[in-house]
Amino acid sequence: MDEVHAIAAALVKHGVKKGDYVTIFLPNIPQGVLAIYAVNRIGAICNMVHPLSPQEDIDYAIKLTESNVVLACEVNEGFLSGKNIEVIRCRTSGYFPSTPKGFVLDKGFRFVMRKYPKVQNVAKITIWDDLVAEGKKLIKEGFQLPADDVKPDDTAVIMYTGGTTGDSKGVMLSNYAVNSMSIQLLIDIGDGKTDVGDGFLAILPIFHAFGLAVSVHAPLISGMKVVLVPRFDPKGCAQQIFSEDVLFLPGVPALFERMYPYFEQRDLSRMKLMVSGGDRVSEELANKYNVLLKKSKADILFRTGYGLTEACGACSLVANEYEKLPTGCVGTPVTGTKVCVVKPGTTELVPDGVEGELCFLGPSVMKGYYKNEDATKDVLRLHDDGNVWLHTGDLVVIRKDGNICFRSRHKRLVKVNGYNVYPTLIEEAMQNHPDIKQVCAVATPWKLDRKIKLFVVPEKPLGSFDAAEEEKLLIEYAKEQMNRWSVPVKVEFVADLPMTKFNKIDYRLLEKQELSRANEKKQAE
Repeated sequence: MDEVHAIAAALVKHGVKKGDYVTIFLPNIPQGVLAIYAVNRIGAICNMVHPLSPQEDIDYAIKLTESNVVLACEVNEGFLSGKNIEVIRCRTSGYFPSTPKGFVLDKGFRFVMRKYPKVQNVAKITIWDDLVAEGKKLIKEGFQLPADDVKPDDTAVIMYTGGTTGDSKGVMLSNYAVNSMSIQLLIDIGDGKTDVGDGFLAILPIFHAFGLAVSVHAPLISGMKVVLVPRFDPKGCAQQIFSEDVLFLPGVPALFERMYPYFEQRDLSRMKLMVSGGDRVSEELANKYNVLLKKSKADILFRTGYGLTEACGACSLVANEYEKLPTGCVGTPVTGTKVCVVKPGTTELVPDGVEGELCFLGPSVMKGYYKNEDATKDVLRLHDDGNVWLHTGDLVVIRKDGNICFRSRHKRLVKVNGYNVYPTLIEEAMQNHPDIKQVCAVATPWKLDRKIKLFVVPEKPLGSFDAAEEEKLLIEYAKEQMNRWSVPVKVEFVADLPMTKFNKIDYRLLEKQELSRANEKKQAE
């Protein structure tokens, strides 16, 4: 904590005060974690921005919060050029022997470093090491930090989400919400098995609610060791897990799929937690890991859960005793959280066992969307019991045993590598291209994950143009219009698109066709 206090002192000296917004534009590196606690000590608010965000998202987050101080690293600092801000430059190798391998090998890293080598034309640039040294000198000279008057309901962090519509929103999470989520999950995932010094893998990003509250804050407040992974590399990550004695492993389905070959021949007997969230977990994946865990005689099962940023990351978790649940079941509410199911778009409760919209009530629910009262009112709604419930927009059925079974999203949303992707926004962006008459974006199975595929009705007649060349042009166009996870990997040109009886594009039919094609291909192999 000495370093945290030193950083806090330096930030105060640089003009940061209670209620200010400090943008943390970093991957999972130690500087990011230290900065979060330092900013919180002052009573300022962490504005968490994905380090690979497109320019417009970065500009939006900084402008929305009127942030004057931004922590960035050599991977992304160039995106901040021309802004009237202080940039605190953090090296990815600052607390490592060298820049982590995942960064060096990543195409995005090489592209950014080539195109945006250094930040330019900003109000001030401060090197992280200099900031720390300045803070330590201040503390040594007797500098006193402001009185600690941070309150539970004060906003601790702003996390960004597309919410239920796809528009970027800043989720306000209070100190109480982050602490509550950490304690709730320690109770539920720890099962009383957490010991001081246990390794906890922090591969889920600190700019996501679950990554911060559960993968960083929870293990730290319980005396565990946090093993930060700035950039995912399956082989290197596996080496870290076993060399650092990691016993708690939260992740997303795509991560577990890619890690599986490195776990097959390893002893997993000491593992205390393997849990996947962020996207639907296939029965096949869960079964594969349960076989491995049984083979090692581990005292756990592979677990799944459900959550969203608006509830600080996690809402439900499959209990450790459930070896087999229907695909789509995401467990029971976490400790201290209540659940109800209502008729979509209303606060009217539906009978038990009937499909409806999932709502949550608990200590980790957000305060609201920053500077967006209308969107807040849409999802935080007063019920007849006098409580304000969080409406998720997801359709579920609750079984007699209390397990929540996911049915579908009330709004269109696709998870790509654990990130929210909104097909409607992709379609709106692509519809502006002069070669496109109609377009539909759907999820398609891709290697061990899902990606976006476009079905396009072209302006020109089919066969009158080079489809392969046109596909390349449209994908390049998409790269200029949207973030990397939304960019389609495939374009199929069709004469027309299937329509529902309400004369709307039947995207569900196209998704089913894609899944069917993938299954047929898999069986043929």
